[in-house]
Amino acid sequence: MMQKLIIAKQALFKLISGTFLFITSYGLSAQTYPPPSGVYCSCGPTTGVGYGSVNPSIAVKPFVKGILVRVAWELVEPTDNNYNWSLIDGQITAANTYGKKISLGIGCGIMIPQWVFDAGAQRLVTPAPIVDTIAVPWDAIFLNKWTEFISALGARYQNDTTINLVYITTSSQNGFEMQLPPATTPTLTAVGYTDAKMISSWKTIMNSFNSAFPNHYLTNDFHPVNGSDVVADSVYEYAVSAIGSRYGASAWWWSQHNTTVYPSQYVILQNSTINNNFTGIQMVKSGTLDSAKFGPGGMPAALQLAKSDGICYWEFWNSDILNPAFDSLLNNTYCTPVTGIKEENDNPNIFQTYPNPANDKLYISFFDNEKFQLKIFNNLGEEVLNCQLPNNSSPATLDISGLRQGIYFICIITDKQKFYYRKLIIAK
Repeated sequence: MMQKLIIAKQALFKLISGTFLFITSYGLSAQTYPPPSGVYCSCGPTTGVGYGSVNPSIAVKPFVKGILVRVAWELVEPTDNNYNWSLIDGQITAANTYGKKISLGIGCGIMIPQWVFDAGAQRLVTPAPIVDTIAVPWDAIFLNKWTEFISALGARYQNDTTINLVYITTSSQNGFEMQLPPATTPTLTAVGYTDAKMISSWKTIMNSFNSAFPNHYLTNDFHPVNGSDVVADSVYEYAVSAIGSRYGASAWWWSQHNTTVYPSQYVILQNSTINNNFTGIQMVKSGTLDSAKFGPGGMPAALQLAKSDGICYWEFWNSDILNPAFDSLLNNTYCTPVTGIKEENDNPNIFQTYPNPANDKLYISFFDNEKFQLKIFNNLGEEVLNCQLPNNSSPATLDISGLRQGIYFICIITDKQKFYYRKLIIAK
Protein backbone atom coordinates (compact mmCIF):
# COMPACT_ATOMS: atom_id res chain seq x y z
CA MET A 1 0.00 0.00 0.00
CA MET A 2 1.39 3.35 -1.12
CA GLN A 3 5.05 2.71 -1.63
CA LYS A 4 4.97 0.22 1.23
CA LEU A 5 8.66 -0.54 1.44
CA ILE A 6 9.83 3.05 1.65
CA ILE A 7 7.07 4.33 3.89
CA ALA A 8 7.27 1.50 6.38
CA LYS A 9 10.98 2.12 6.83
CA GLN A 10 10.43 5.87 7.25
CA ALA A 11 7.89 5.46 10.02
CA LEU A 12 9.68 2.66 11.88
CA PHE A 13 13.30 3.75 11.64
CA LYS A 14 13.27 4.68 15.32
CA LEU A 15 12.64 1.14 16.50
CA ILE A 16 16.23 0.22 17.27
CA SER A 17 19.17 2.42 16.35
CA GLY A 18 21.54 0.57 14.09
CA THR A 19 19.20 -2.38 13.64
CA PHE A 20 17.65 -3.15 10.27
CA LEU A 21 14.10 -4.30 9.83
CA PHE A 22 13.36 -6.67 7.02
CA ILE A 23 10.17 -5.74 5.16
CA THR A 24 8.45 -8.56 3.40
CA SER A 25 7.63 -8.26 -0.28
CA TYR A 26 4.04 -8.10 -1.40
CA GLY A 27 4.16 -10.66 -4.16
CA LEU A 28 1.00 -12.67 -3.55
CA SER A 29 -0.01 -16.12 -4.66
CA ALA A 30 -2.71 -15.10 -7.13
CA GLN A 31 -2.52 -11.41 -7.92
CA THR A 32 0.62 -9.67 -9.12
CA TYR A 33 -0.14 -6.18 -7.84
CA PRO A 34 0.03 -4.57 -4.40
CA PRO A 35 -3.09 -3.90 -2.35
CA PRO A 36 -5.02 -0.76 -3.29
CA SER A 37 -4.01 2.23 -1.19
CA GLY A 38 -4.09 5.99 -0.99
CA VAL A 39 -6.82 8.46 -1.86
CA TYR A 40 -9.87 7.01 -3.64
CA CYS A 41 -13.04 8.87 -4.48
CA SER A 42 -16.32 7.68 -3.04
CA CYS A 43 -17.94 9.21 -6.10
CA GLY A 44 -21.53 9.12 -7.27
CA PRO A 45 -23.11 5.98 -8.68
CA THR A 46 -22.91 4.95 -12.32
CA THR A 47 -26.45 4.99 -13.69
CA GLY A 48 -26.00 5.54 -17.42
CA VAL A 49 -26.63 9.27 -17.05
CA GLY A 50 -23.63 11.62 -17.25
CA TYR A 51 -20.07 10.48 -16.75
CA GLY A 52 -20.82 8.03 -13.94
CA SER A 53 -18.51 7.41 -11.00
CA VAL A 54 -15.31 8.45 -12.80
CA ASN A 55 -15.72 12.21 -12.44
CA PRO A 56 -13.20 13.91 -14.79
CA SER A 57 -12.63 16.84 -12.42
CA ILE A 58 -11.63 14.35 -9.72
CA ALA A 59 -9.86 11.75 -11.85
CA VAL A 60 -7.50 14.40 -13.22
CA LYS A 61 -6.07 15.12 -9.76
CA PRO A 62 -2.67 13.44 -9.35
CA PHE A 63 -3.18 12.47 -5.70
CA VAL A 64 -6.30 10.47 -6.56
CA LYS A 65 -5.22 6.86 -6.99
CA GLY A 66 -8.59 5.41 -7.91
CA ILE A 67 -12.37 5.62 -7.98
CA LEU A 68 -15.07 3.62 -6.23
CA VAL A 69 -17.41 2.60 -9.05
CA ARG A 70 -20.89 1.75 -7.79
CA VAL A 71 -23.41 0.17 -10.15
CA ALA A 72 -26.85 -1.23 -9.27
CA TRP A 73 -27.50 -4.91 -9.96
CA GLU A 74 -30.86 -4.02 -11.52
CA LEU A 75 -29.08 -1.91 -14.15
CA VAL A 76 -26.51 -4.56 -15.05
CA GLU A 77 -28.97 -7.47 -15.24
CA PRO A 78 -32.33 -5.88 -16.15
CA THR A 79 -33.83 -9.30 -16.95
CA ASP A 80 -32.75 -12.78 -15.95
CA ASN A 81 -29.45 -13.73 -17.70
CA ASN A 82 -29.55 -10.58 -19.84
CA TYR A 83 -26.50 -8.47 -18.97
CA ASN A 84 -25.71 -4.84 -19.73
CA TRP A 85 -21.95 -4.69 -19.16
CA SER A 86 -21.61 -1.32 -20.87
CA LEU A 87 -21.95 0.63 -17.63
CA ILE A 88 -18.93 -1.10 -16.05
CA ASP A 89 -16.97 -1.24 -19.31
CA GLY A 90 -17.42 2.50 -19.75
CA GLN A 91 -16.04 3.21 -16.28
CA ILE A 92 -13.02 0.99 -16.90
CA THR A 93 -12.32 2.88 -20.12
CA ALA A 94 -12.70 6.23 -18.35
CA ALA A 95 -10.43 5.19 -15.48
CA ASN A 96 -7.76 4.05 -17.92
CA THR A 97 -7.92 7.43 -19.64
CA TYR A 98 -6.73 9.07 -16.43
CA GLY A 99 -4.43 6.26 -15.31
CA LYS A 100 -6.61 5.42 -12.30
CA LYS A 101 -7.69 2.17 -10.68
CA ILE A 102 -11.21 1.03 -9.82
CA SER A 103 -12.79 -0.41 -6.72
CA LEU A 104 -15.95 -2.12 -7.92
CA GLY A 105 -19.14 -2.36 -5.88
CA ILE A 106 -22.34 -3.85 -7.26
CA GLY A 107 -25.34 -2.57 -5.33
CA CYS A 108 -27.67 -5.27 -4.02
CA GLY A 109 -30.38 -4.79 -1.36
CA ILE A 110 -32.68 -2.01 -2.58
CA MET A 111 -31.10 -2.39 -6.04
CA ILE A 112 -32.23 -5.99 -6.58
CA PRO A 113 -34.01 -6.39 -9.95
CA GLN A 114 -37.79 -6.76 -9.86
CA TRP A 115 -37.60 -10.04 -11.77
CA VAL A 116 -35.91 -11.65 -8.73
CA PHE A 117 -39.03 -10.98 -6.66
CA ASP A 118 -41.22 -12.05 -9.56
CA ALA A 119 -39.35 -15.37 -9.45
CA GLY A 120 -40.51 -15.82 -5.85
CA ALA A 121 -37.80 -14.29 -3.65
CA GLN A 122 -39.24 -13.26 -0.29
CA ARG A 123 -39.19 -9.50 0.23
CA LEU A 124 -38.84 -7.09 3.13
CA VAL A 125 -40.35 -3.61 2.77
CA THR A 126 -38.79 -0.71 4.63
CA PRO A 127 -41.12 1.91 6.12
CA ALA A 128 -41.64 5.59 5.32
CA PRO A 129 -40.21 8.10 4.72
CA ILE A 130 -38.18 6.01 2.25
CA VAL A 131 -40.25 2.99 1.30
CA ASP A 132 -38.13 0.41 -0.46
CA THR A 133 -37.72 -3.34 -0.87
CA ILE A 134 -34.90 -5.79 -0.19
CA ALA A 135 -34.80 -9.57 -0.35
CA VAL A 136 -34.64 -11.73 2.75
CA PRO A 137 -30.85 -12.29 2.76
CA TRP A 138 -31.03 -16.06 3.32
CA ASP A 139 -33.87 -16.63 0.83
CA ALA A 140 -32.90 -19.52 -1.47
CA ILE A 141 -34.20 -17.90 -4.68
CA PHE A 142 -32.35 -14.66 -3.97
CA LEU A 143 -29.12 -16.48 -3.15
CA ASN A 144 -29.37 -18.55 -6.32
CA LYS A 145 -29.92 -15.54 -8.59
CA TRP A 146 -27.33 -13.37 -6.84
CA THR A 147 -24.59 -16.00 -6.95
CA GLU A 148 -25.39 -16.62 -10.64
CA PHE A 149 -24.84 -12.92 -11.27
CA ILE A 150 -21.58 -12.91 -9.28
CA SER A 151 -20.30 -15.82 -11.40
CA ALA A 152 -21.16 -13.96 -14.61
CA LEU A 153 -19.51 -10.80 -13.28
CA GLY A 154 -16.34 -12.71 -12.49
CA ALA A 155 -16.32 -14.49 -15.84
CA ARG A 156 -16.16 -11.09 -17.53
CA TYR A 157 -13.82 -9.15 -15.21
CA GLN A 158 -11.68 -11.59 -13.23
CA ASN A 159 -8.63 -10.79 -15.37
CA ASP A 160 -9.19 -7.05 -15.58
CA THR A 161 -6.24 -5.19 -14.07
CA THR A 162 -7.92 -1.78 -13.86
CA ILE A 163 -10.20 -3.24 -11.18
CA ASN A 164 -8.01 -3.93 -8.17
CA LEU A 165 -10.61 -4.24 -5.40
CA VAL A 166 -14.05 -5.86 -5.43
CA TYR A 167 -16.62 -5.26 -2.71
CA ILE A 168 -18.55 -8.27 -1.42
CA THR A 169 -22.17 -7.13 -1.18
CA THR A 170 -25.48 -8.77 -0.44
CA SER A 171 -29.07 -7.89 0.46
CA SER A 172 -28.77 -5.19 3.13
CA GLN A 173 -30.27 -1.86 4.10
CA ASN A 174 -28.58 0.12 1.33
CA GLY A 175 -27.15 -2.68 -0.77
CA PHE A 176 -23.49 -2.02 0.06
CA GLU A 177 -23.06 -1.96 3.84
CA MET A 178 -23.67 -4.84 6.23
CA GLN A 179 -26.56 -3.60 8.37
CA LEU A 180 -30.22 -4.57 7.87
CA PRO A 181 -33.11 -2.10 8.04
CA PRO A 182 -34.20 -1.35 11.63
CA ALA A 183 -37.85 -2.01 10.77
CA THR A 184 -39.46 -3.99 7.95
CA THR A 185 -42.75 -5.45 6.82
CA PRO A 186 -42.90 -8.32 7.60
CA THR A 187 -40.56 -8.03 10.58
CA LEU A 188 -37.26 -9.88 10.74
CA THR A 189 -38.71 -11.99 13.54
CA ALA A 190 -41.68 -12.93 11.38
CA VAL A 191 -39.44 -14.22 8.56
CA GLY A 192 -37.42 -16.29 11.02
CA TYR A 193 -34.28 -14.20 11.43
CA THR A 194 -31.39 -15.79 13.30
CA ASP A 195 -27.73 -14.84 13.39
CA ALA A 196 -26.92 -18.31 12.09
CA LYS A 197 -29.05 -17.81 8.96
CA MET A 198 -27.44 -14.45 8.31
CA ILE A 199 -23.94 -15.82 8.77
CA SER A 200 -24.68 -18.76 6.47
CA SER A 201 -25.92 -16.43 3.73
CA TRP A 202 -22.78 -14.31 4.01
CA LYS A 203 -20.61 -17.42 3.71
CA THR A 204 -22.43 -18.40 0.52
CA ILE A 205 -21.92 -14.95 -0.99
CA MET A 206 -18.26 -14.79 0.06
CA ASN A 207 -17.55 -18.16 -1.49
CA SER A 208 -19.13 -16.98 -4.72
CA PHE A 209 -17.08 -13.77 -4.90
CA ASN A 210 -13.93 -15.65 -3.99
CA SER A 211 -14.46 -18.12 -6.82
CA ALA A 212 -15.47 -15.42 -9.31
CA PHE A 213 -12.51 -13.14 -8.53
CA PRO A 214 -9.49 -15.32 -7.71
CA ASN A 215 -7.02 -12.58 -8.72
CA HIS A 216 -8.46 -9.54 -6.96
CA TYR A 217 -8.51 -8.13 -3.47
CA LEU A 218 -11.89 -8.60 -1.80
CA THR A 219 -13.51 -6.63 1.01
CA ASN A 220 -16.82 -5.80 2.65
CA ASP A 221 -18.17 -3.24 5.06
CA PHE A 222 -18.80 -4.20 8.70
CA HIS A 223 -21.74 -3.03 10.83
CA PRO A 224 -23.81 -4.53 13.64
CA VAL A 225 -26.62 -6.68 12.21
CA ASN A 226 -30.03 -6.64 13.88
CA GLY A 227 -28.45 -5.15 17.00
CA SER A 228 -25.81 -7.89 17.28
CA ASP A 229 -22.05 -8.09 16.71
CA VAL A 230 -22.11 -11.87 16.27
CA VAL A 231 -22.67 -11.75 12.51
CA ALA A 232 -19.83 -9.31 11.86
CA ASP A 233 -17.37 -11.20 14.06
CA SER A 234 -18.24 -14.55 12.49
CA VAL A 235 -18.18 -13.23 8.92
CA TYR A 236 -14.74 -11.67 9.38
CA GLU A 237 -13.34 -14.87 10.90
CA TYR A 238 -14.72 -16.90 8.00
CA ALA A 239 -13.49 -14.50 5.33
CA VAL A 240 -9.95 -14.56 6.68
CA SER A 241 -9.88 -18.36 6.68
CA ALA A 242 -11.61 -18.81 3.31
CA ILE A 243 -10.05 -16.00 1.25
CA GLY A 244 -6.74 -15.43 3.00
CA SER A 245 -4.30 -12.68 2.07
CA ARG A 246 -6.52 -11.23 -0.67
CA TYR A 247 -9.14 -10.27 1.91
CA GLY A 248 -9.42 -7.29 4.24
CA ALA A 249 -12.13 -5.48 6.19
CA SER A 250 -13.71 -2.12 5.34
CA ALA A 251 -15.67 0.49 7.28
CA TRP A 252 -17.99 2.95 5.59
CA TRP A 253 -18.54 4.91 8.80
CA TRP A 254 -15.12 6.33 9.57
CA SER A 255 -14.81 9.24 12.01
CA GLN A 256 -13.18 9.89 15.38
CA HIS A 257 -16.14 8.25 17.13
CA ASN A 258 -15.28 4.68 16.12
CA THR A 259 -14.56 3.44 19.62
CA THR A 260 -18.01 4.43 20.89
CA VAL A 261 -20.21 4.04 17.81
CA TYR A 262 -19.06 0.66 16.47
CA PRO A 263 -16.45 -0.62 18.95
CA SER A 264 -16.65 -4.27 17.91
CA GLN A 265 -16.33 -3.46 14.21
CA TYR A 266 -13.45 -1.10 14.99
CA VAL A 267 -11.61 -4.04 16.53
CA ILE A 268 -12.26 -6.03 13.34
CA LEU A 269 -10.54 -3.30 11.33
CA GLN A 270 -7.59 -3.17 13.69
CA ASN A 271 -7.22 -6.94 13.46
CA SER A 272 -7.41 -6.68 9.68
CA THR A 273 -4.41 -4.35 9.57
CA ILE A 274 -2.38 -7.08 11.28
CA ASN A 275 -3.71 -10.17 9.54
CA ASN A 276 -4.49 -8.97 6.02
CA ASN A 277 -2.78 -7.01 3.29
CA PHE A 278 -5.78 -4.75 2.74
CA THR A 279 -7.87 -2.69 5.13
CA GLY A 280 -9.97 0.27 4.01
CA ILE A 281 -12.26 3.02 5.21
CA GLN A 282 -14.80 5.38 3.73
CA MET A 283 -15.31 8.72 5.45
CA VAL A 284 -18.66 8.88 7.21
CA LYS A 285 -19.50 12.31 5.80
CA SER A 286 -18.06 15.17 3.80
CA GLY A 287 -15.43 17.09 5.75
CA THR A 288 -16.39 20.11 3.69
CA LEU A 289 -20.12 19.98 4.37
CA ASP A 290 -20.38 18.05 7.65
CA SER A 291 -17.14 18.61 9.54
CA ALA A 292 -18.78 18.32 12.96
CA LYS A 293 -19.76 14.69 12.23
CA PHE A 294 -16.09 13.69 12.55
CA GLY A 295 -15.48 15.09 16.03
CA PRO A 296 -12.71 17.54 17.02
CA GLY A 297 -10.33 18.16 14.17
CA GLY A 298 -12.84 17.25 11.48
CA MET A 299 -11.99 15.06 8.52
CA PRO A 300 -8.19 15.64 8.70
CA ALA A 301 -8.14 14.24 12.25
CA ALA A 302 -10.20 11.24 11.13
CA LEU A 303 -7.67 10.60 8.36
CA GLN A 304 -4.85 10.75 10.89
CA LEU A 305 -6.65 8.22 13.06
CA ALA A 306 -6.91 5.82 10.11
CA LYS A 307 -3.20 6.24 9.41
CA SER A 308 -2.28 5.69 13.05
CA ASP A 309 -4.22 2.42 12.91
CA GLY A 310 -2.24 1.34 9.85
CA ILE A 311 -5.17 1.75 7.46
CA CYS A 312 -3.81 2.95 4.13
CA TYR A 313 -6.84 2.96 1.81
CA TRP A 314 -9.19 5.93 2.20
CA GLU A 315 -12.36 6.81 0.29
CA PHE A 316 -13.28 10.50 0.41
CA TRP A 317 -16.44 12.21 -0.74
CA ASN A 318 -16.40 14.25 -3.96
CA SER A 319 -16.71 17.58 -2.17
CA ASP A 320 -13.55 16.99 -0.12
CA ILE A 321 -11.43 15.95 -3.09
CA LEU A 322 -12.65 19.02 -4.98
CA ASN A 323 -12.09 21.35 -2.00
CA PRO A 324 -8.85 23.35 -2.53
CA ALA A 325 -8.50 23.63 1.25
CA PHE A 326 -7.76 19.87 1.37
CA ASP A 327 -5.40 19.75 -1.62
CA SER A 328 -2.24 19.94 0.47
CA LEU A 329 -3.50 17.38 2.99
CA LEU A 330 -4.50 14.82 0.36
CA ASN A 331 -1.53 15.47 -1.90
CA ASN A 332 1.06 14.99 0.84
CA THR A 333 -0.45 12.29 3.01
CA TYR A 334 1.19 8.91 3.34
CA CYS A 335 0.66 5.87 5.48
CA THR A 336 2.57 3.19 7.35
CA PRO A 337 0.96 -0.21 6.87
CA VAL A 338 1.38 -2.53 9.83
CA THR A 339 1.61 -5.62 7.64
CA GLY A 340 4.96 -6.70 6.32
CA ILE A 341 7.19 -6.45 9.41
CA LYS A 342 9.26 -9.52 10.07
CA GLU A 343 11.49 -10.51 13.00
CA GLU A 344 15.16 -9.88 12.33
CA ASN A 345 15.91 -13.26 13.87
CA ASP A 346 13.02 -15.39 12.71
CA ASN A 347 12.57 -17.55 15.79
CA PRO A 348 8.93 -17.48 16.92
CA ASN A 349 9.66 -19.74 19.91
CA ILE A 350 11.93 -17.34 21.78
CA PHE A 351 8.93 -15.74 23.52
CA GLN A 352 5.16 -15.48 23.37
CA THR A 353 2.86 -12.56 24.10
CA TYR A 354 -0.82 -12.87 24.93
CA PRO A 355 -3.61 -11.98 24.66
CA ASN A 356 -3.63 -10.29 21.27
CA PRO A 357 -5.72 -8.15 21.05
CA ALA A 358 -4.91 -7.01 24.60
CA ASN A 359 -6.63 -4.58 26.91
CA ASP A 360 -5.05 -3.55 30.22
CA LYS A 361 -2.62 -6.44 30.77
CA LEU A 362 -0.06 -8.12 28.52
CA TYR A 363 1.59 -11.42 29.46
CA ILE A 364 4.97 -12.55 28.14
CA SER A 365 6.40 -16.06 28.39
CA PHE A 366 10.10 -16.70 27.71
CA PHE A 367 11.83 -19.85 26.50
CA ASP A 368 15.48 -18.93 27.03
CA ASN A 369 17.84 -18.24 29.92
CA GLU A 370 18.59 -14.65 29.08
CA LYS A 371 17.36 -11.36 30.44
CA PHE A 372 15.20 -9.36 28.12
CA GLN A 373 14.73 -5.69 27.51
CA LEU A 374 11.26 -4.94 26.19
CA LYS A 375 10.25 -1.89 24.21
CA ILE A 376 6.85 -1.05 22.78
CA PHE A 377 6.49 1.42 19.92
CA ASN A 378 3.35 2.96 18.52
CA ASN A 379 2.52 3.01 14.83
CA LEU A 380 4.47 6.25 14.37
CA GLY A 381 7.68 4.62 15.64
CA GLU A 382 7.56 6.43 18.99
CA GLU A 383 8.71 4.49 22.06
CA VAL A 384 5.87 4.26 24.60
CA LEU A 385 7.23 1.65 27.04
CA ASN A 386 10.70 0.41 28.05
CA CYS A 387 11.43 -2.13 30.80
CA GLN A 388 13.86 -4.88 31.81
CA LEU A 389 12.41 -8.38 32.21
CA PRO A 390 14.36 -11.15 33.99
CA ASN A 391 13.97 -14.63 32.57
CA ASN A 392 12.85 -16.04 35.92
CA SER A 393 9.70 -13.90 35.91
CA SER A 394 8.06 -15.86 33.09
CA PRO A 395 5.26 -15.26 32.45
CA ALA A 396 5.79 -11.56 33.06
CA THR A 397 2.83 -9.25 33.45
CA LEU A 398 2.86 -5.77 31.92
CA ASP A 399 0.41 -3.03 32.78
CA ILE A 400 -0.57 -1.44 29.45
CA SER A 401 -3.69 0.30 30.72
CA GLY A 402 -2.11 3.67 29.93
CA LEU A 403 -1.87 2.94 26.21
CA ARG A 404 -4.77 3.94 23.99
CA GLN A 405 -6.23 1.39 21.64
CA GLY A 406 -4.44 0.97 18.35
CA ILE A 407 -1.57 -0.85 16.68
CA TYR A 408 1.78 -1.27 18.44
CA PHE A 409 5.07 -3.11 17.93
CA ILE A 410 6.83 -5.09 20.62
CA CYS A 411 10.61 -5.33 20.44
CA ILE A 412 12.50 -7.81 22.62
CA ILE A 413 16.26 -7.29 23.00
CA THR A 414 18.22 -10.14 24.55
CA ASP A 415 21.50 -9.95 26.49
CA LYS A 416 23.15 -11.28 23.34
CA GLN A 417 21.77 -8.28 21.43
CA LYS A 418 19.35 -10.26 19.35
CA PHE A 419 16.15 -8.51 18.34
CA TYR A 420 12.70 -9.97 17.98
CA TYR A 421 9.49 -8.22 16.94
CA ARG A 422 5.79 -8.83 17.40
CA LYS A 423 2.77 -6.82 16.33
CA LEU A 424 0.28 -6.01 19.07
CA ILE A 425 -3.24 -4.65 18.95
CA ILE A 426 -4.73 -2.93 21.99
CA ALA A 427 -8.52 -2.88 22.08
CA LYS A 428 -10.18 -1.03 24.94
